[in-house]
Amino acid sequence: MALARSFRALGFYDVITNLVPGALWIGALILLLPVDELIQGLPSGVVVGGFLTLAYVTGHLLQALGSWADSPTTFGDTLTAIQNETPATAPITVTYVEESFLTLCEQQFTLPSDFEHYGKLLKMVLSYLETTPYTRALRFQSVYSFHRSMWAASWSLLVVLAVLGGLSALGHSLLPSITVTGGVTIAALVGVAVFWNRKNKFDKTFVKYLFVDFYNAQQSTVSGNSGPGS
Repeated sequence: MALARSFRALGFYDVITNLVPGALWIGALILLLPVDELIQGLPSGVVVGGFLTLAYVTGHLLQALGSWADSPTTFGDTLTAIQNETPATAPITVTYVEESFLTLCEQQFTLPSDFEHYGKLLKMVLSYLETTPYTRALRFQSVYSFHRSMWAASWSLLVVLAVLGGLSALGHSLLPSITVTGGVTIAALVGVAVFWNRKNKFDKTFVKYLFVDFYNAQQSTVSGNSGPGS
């Protein structure tokens, strides 16, 4: 079955950043809305396949929602602190590795010394790291993206609950029992707080390893070029 092959082809980080948040969000929605009648009589394979497909698509939408609602600043703030020669104001500890980053980028990407498009620079560095063995930063970026998606899933569920509560107040009773509604609400509130803190933590971890991986990749290139026969 083509759908089954497609899901088996997903990498580990595709699963944790897209499929898991999407599945949890759809699962919460199933608890809140009467969907039993819609899937009654359908073959189990169709139900499972439809759920996984919807979860994966929802995961991508949550990624986009998280990206829209949250703009990480660790990378840009660190580079600004380095350029202003005020390393103490950076959100992470600045060492020689971080201080040499911009110079190495200028050499690697042939950039002018006044290049300050940090968002574009980040994309260039990530693309470069994908071609090297130094990919811990990419893994931490996926972990950060997972926590950001879970944060987006949590607060968007609160929006859904508010809408359903408003409709119920107008006489359109859509909410399930108080136990289910209360459980989902508490889980969403806890999720907002927990995943907000976790995504901020992993944003810093990702940026720390970004500097380290890029520096190591550059040093590896220099060592290779200066080796025998060069």
